[in-house]
Amino acid sequence: MTNEKKWGDKEIAAFGVAAVMFVALVSYWVSEVDSTVELLTLAYGSFKLFNNPLVF
Repeated sequence: MTNEKKWGDKEIAAFGVAAVMFVALVSYWVSEVDSTVELLTLAYGSFKLFNNPLVF
């Protein structure tokens, strides 16, 4: 006899909600980074992570 624990409706709903919240959070932060990069591009003409004076 096996003692497998079956997932109930509450566990499935909890994992579903957690997945939706995680995807929403990741998409929010990606859009925030994208808008920040866009603002830096508008302000300075380009976006560079490091202002290296040797790069022309």
